[in-house]
Amino acid sequence: MWERPAAAESTVPHGLAKTVAAALPGLWYCLHLPASLADLVDVDIWKLKAAQSLRLDHNILLVPIDCFDEDLGRHLQHHHPVVTVCPDELLDEARQRASALGFVLPTTPYSQLSDATLTAQWRAIHEHFIPELPTLAGEVSLTRRLDLAPLTLPHRRLARQMGWSTAELAAQDMSVSKAFTQVFHGQTRLAALARLEREGASPSEAARRFLQTAREEADRLQVPVALGLPGTAPAYTRNAYDGEVRRRTGPQPAVSPDDTWSVALHERPDHMVERAAIEFAVTHEAVASSGLGLMLPTVPPDAFVILAELERHFLTPHSSAAVRRLLTRLNDAAQPLWSKELAAAIQRASHLTVFSNFPLGLLTMPGDSAPLCARVPVAYRPLEPLTRAVQHQVFAPPRISLNHTIKVLVAECIPLSDPVGRISREGWRIARENVAPEAATLTIIQAETLTLEALQQSVAEHRPDILVISAHGKMVGNMAALVIGDAPHLDLGLDRMPPVVMLSACHVAPRGSGAVAITDLLLREGALAVLGTQVPVEVTRNATLMIRFMVYLAEENAKPGQFATILDLWHHVQKSNAVNDILDGSPSLRAWATSTTINGNSVIREFSSRASGRLRLPHVYEDTERVLGEIADEQGQGKRVRNWFRRPGYVPESLFYVFAGRPDRIHLSSLGWQAEQARPGR
Repeated sequence: MWERPAAAESTVPHGLAKTVAAALPGLWYCLHLPASLADLVDVDIWKLKAAQSLRLDHNILLVPIDCFDEDLGRHLQHHHPVVTVCPDELLDEARQRASALGFVLPTTPYSQLSDATLTAQWRAIHEHFIPELPTLAGEVSLTRRLDLAPLTLPHRRLARQMGWSTAELAAQDMSVSKAFTQVFHGQTRLAALARLEREGASPSEAARRFLQTAREEADRLQVPVALGLPGTAPAYTRNAYDGEVRRRTGPQPAVSPDDTWSVALHERPDHMVERAAIEFAVTHEAVASSGLGLMLPTVPPDAFVILAELERHFLTPHSSAAVRRLLTRLNDAAQPLWSKELAAAIQRASHLTVFSNFPLGLLTMPGDSAPLCARVPVAYRPLEPLTRAVQHQVFAPPRISLNHTIKVLVAECIPLSDPVGRISREGWRIARENVAPEAATLTIIQAETLTLEALQQSVAEHRPDILVISAHGKMVGNMAALVIGDAPHLDLGLDRMPPVVMLSACHVAPRGSGAVAITDLLLREGALAVLGTQVPVEVTRNATLMIRFMVYLAEENAKPGQFATILDLWHHVQKSNAVNDILDGSPSLRAWATSTTINGNSVIREFSSRASGRLRLPHVYEDTERVLGEIADEQGQGKRVRNWFRRPGYVPESLFYVFAGRPDRIHLSSLGWQAEQARPGR
């Protein structure tokens, strides 16, 4: 907890309130306590692996001392309050309030945070809640190197369950390479043992097959990965801070051996306090998913400058060649971000959670030809202001399962007199027709919401699971807003925010200039996941994406099993739209796409039958061109079609969408069903 500030003092440049910074020693300590009762006892190995899809967060309440009262007590009625951690100067008051609210353990001041206290509290929690079950063996101790904690703390918790030694990870001079090797080896062992357990192998058979199984699992290993990528756009810092303040800021390396835990870490210089806050968020996420995390160096300022140039380029008639050049320059500017550990983590990532204001998914990993977001699902957690990022991270929202009849509300905010409005309505009419076979599981409601009041009323009336807002995006100064009626809006004022909001609008999530974006602000209003666009998008191409998303969503809801979360489904739509990006590159390509092949199919239908199993995600555009080129060769048009790929060319527009928030927490089947699928014998 912390004292409510009399004045808004914040760190520079990410903006962490000093009062929230004062809570960092306690927040870090809480990450070392049990997240659930399962942490206290021996758990089947297959359950440990299955838990990676469940996100078992620590439930941490970050509240000022004067809010630690009866109102909070009513919230705690549905929970089991365990322990209060506070600065020493608040101990007497916090102790009284915690006692009145029924906390199990004595209030712990910062001066008592230690390995001994941590061990005692693990023991006391076990004795209070599950005294009849055997205690899990193994030591618990505080993490010292915060820069390596996103890697080492999730592994140490896993190792305690598995009975592995983690003594080497405690070394002060531990390198990130050595830590990563241990963590990767641990994840491989977990996957191999979980597979053998699911297959019902006897102990002797498991011992005989382990090495071969581990080699196989290493090749196909997938784990959740969280990344911390600090950095602010130069345009933002110029507007927010004067020259003297800006001179006090500078780039930070990925690893800093002096970045260690202490009860006074909040008293360090701004850049070290911000490091600790970002590292906490990344570690919290990695622990919750039983995965791994990495801190990256600060985004080079030039990368933001080039990104802003790229986003501005889309505001005018843009060319494929210019976009390619800008993406190449962006990759060159961001080259310092890449390390062998980052590349190895991404190659094994089931999905990425990126804590950053920079769209890492637009970069192309060395050796790939397509941007990162084509390779792996990416969810973004914005870092500005850092106060809000920390508050959002400690709040563990309930996981949502859209395994019932899904209600989608399409709010049409563009007048019918506008050509974009007409095309949008036609696109959603087609979407409704395409999902009609699954209408029992997914309903699309179109509503005319030409004023903010009409939008608010429609959402209140229909209470949708997914809200799609079809509107124009508009930059107002350094703010990316939605135009509803005749005015731009950043605050929608919805009484009940749907869990998923999809903004079918142009440039509502720009990143290059550090703009205040409605995509991020909707998260503050209560949305769990918000889809937005970095650049102006062409309305018919956007309609294609939305139609495909709804069709796959309806099919998944009717027959679950292909996509675990809404993020997984969106990524499938995004990556598989490469063929549409290419064929929409010019009128000539669009006309050719409908021509007839020697097999009597249209080009696009022939592509669908031939492409299966041939499109590598790191090279999805390159491979799509190859398959299309084969079809063109058979028609005797190979040279002409390949020339169209380059002149006038195409833009990978599908990749300029960002999914912010927690789309990985929105499941497309019940957690019970998912657990059943992971059970041995299935």
